[in-house]
Amino acid sequence: MTDAAAPSRQLAKTGVIKLLFSRSLAGSAARHKTPQIAVKKLRPTKDIFLQGKHFHEVLEAMLSSPEQLKELNEKTINSGYVTSVQHVLKDISGVRALESAVHHETLKYLGLMDCVAEYRGKLCVIDWKTSEKPKPFIRNTFDNPLQVVAYVGAINHDANYNFEVQCGLIVVAYKNGSPAHTHFMDSDLCSQYWSKWLLRLEKYTEKEKNQTTENPK
Repeated sequence: MTDAAAPSRQLAKTGVIKLLFSRSLAGSAARHKTPQIAVKKLRPTKDIFLQGKHFHEVLEAMLSSPEQLKELNEKTINSGYVTSVQHVLKDISGVRALESAVHHETLKYLGLMDCVAEYRGKLCVIDWKTSEKPKPFIRNTFDNPLQVVAYVGAINHDANYNFEVQCGLIVVAYKNGSPAHTHFMDSDLCSQYWSKWLLRLEKYTEKEKNQTTENPK
């Protein structure tokens, strides 16, 4: 996926599309299976949002500065979600980015990715997800792989990053503390999902174009 934009140069892009895949507990995407880049988005409940937010805060502290852990609530640090990913953290090293904005300058979309680091020696975009239901297969994660490859493609076309990424990793953490499921996406699998992402992006931009034509300002 070095030349991530090549398959889509024929698409005329206008404006900037913001990636808004929700961080939810199996919630909106699982129930409705709707694209999370849609204009009208389904919001997770306040409790679910806060659980996901605190989980990400702990992970960011663990991967960047353990000193930050002292500032976090002990209950948050010892949550089931954090317990769930302990075995995964052992395989993560060489962190390059955390909670970092990324922008695909050619395809005109942007988002906020969780992490870029090495997983078992492979540099990956890592996306942390929370769930109350088991997701042992990548197909159970619905649109999450599209989100990951969207970030991979954006990193490789964002001048703010001096490295390229070819792989992805989805980590599904569980509230009850059971071991998280990991879904590694090698370069071949990322390429397959990248094609699907381009189709999703094309449909989205075409829809936006039609709405603009029908309702000119």
